[in-house]
Amino acid sequence: MTSQINPNNIDGTYPVAGQDNSSQGFRDNFTNIKNNFTYAYDEITALQANAALRGQTNEFADSIIANVALRGQRDVLYDFGAVSGAQTFTFGNGSYQAMELAGSVVLSFAGFPTLTNRALKIKLRVFVPNVGFTISWPAQVSLNLSSIANTSGQITSFTQTGVYEFELTTINSNATAGSITWSISEITRNRSTQQGSLSITTVVANATTTGITMTVANVAGATVGNITATNFIGNIISVGNSISLTGNLTANNVIANTAIYGNIATPIQTGITLVGTLSSLSVSGNANVGNLTVTGMTDMCGGTVYGVQYEAAITNGGSTQLYSNIGFAILNSNGTIATHTVIMPATPANGQIIQLAFANTVTTLTQSGSGSQTCNGAWTTANSSQGGTWIYHSTTNAWYRVG
Repeated sequence: MTSQINPNNIDGTYPVAGQDNSSQGFRDNFTNIKNNFTYAYDEITALQANAALRGQTNEFADSIIANVALRGQRDVLYDFGAVSGAQTFTFGNGSYQAMELAGSVVLSFAGFPTLTNRALKIKLRVFVPNVGFTISWPAQVSLNLSSIANTSGQITSFTQTGVYEFELTTINSNATAGSITWSISEITRNRSTQQGSLSITTVVANATTTGITMTVANVAGATVGNITATNFIGNIISVGNSISLTGNLTANNVIANTAIYGNIATPIQTGITLVGTLSSLSVSGNANVGNLTVTGMTDMCGGTVYGVQYEAAITNGGSTQLYSNIGFAILNSNGTIATHTVIMPATPANGQIIQLAFANTVTTLTQSGSGSQTCNGAWTTANSSQGGTWIYHSTTNAWYRVG
């Protein structure tokens, strides 16, 4: 306020020395001095009544302090102590309050002023010593409450002990009449860890559309996570060795760097099992494959293997070991040779058939089984364009000529 004290209405040059002076001048000066003392008394009294001295409280009554720079500013802390049950956050106790949960707390607000063109911000610091304790927020706390981790309805629970700090804001509302609406945010939780569900949205045709949702739930004591995407383009990288899909997996190629572990299941075939290397495959119906490469025998339709071994130039005096994953062997030479040895497959399957053909004459041919195998009906001479057929019987460990 502007002071009413006027030092200019006192004539400091009166009375004038060496001459008669009117007594009115004395009276005017005395009157003005008295009035200024009265003004000073009233203003000093008002300052003492309303202004805070060091260590005292100053009530500004919603007065605006404009264009101010503060140094060393701090909030007064109101500490509830260790509490449980119904607790009231009272405006007059300060904008920063703290409590330790001694049990679950049901919070309410009281004493908040009517706000017109004002924004109000308060903070609540909570120490949680037991994850079984919860906070129930007042019904007026509604904006952004669902984003607070582990919150259902108005109740927030905690998965870890420790200190949690919440900030609540509101504008232009009447708290005492119950019409206040608060927005809440949490300012202490680890930002690199998302607790609860997460939705990632974008705008399509001026409408917010969810692209990806990630949820984690406690299902019978086990952590279950789901990632849901309407359309997925890119890579899914798993640190572990498994991926579980509730829908369909469509891919041009499914590539495993080492092997596929576990089961591949379909609604019709519930147990196609592959652990490590596929050593056997049994199909009761039709198997539709583009290319099938095997290192051993594939048992199909009476034991016939359709792989072909072609030797472009067998040598005089040399030998040829027939492969175990073939059904046909064609031996060619550069013209007639005197001698050559043919050794039957080392690891044949029971019922495996080998058809043998020569493009040129071998005058003296030695045909034998591998290791302890017996080769019945072995040729001793091979003629040009001559062919023969042998079948293997595992019990007798012998080859039998059948054609």
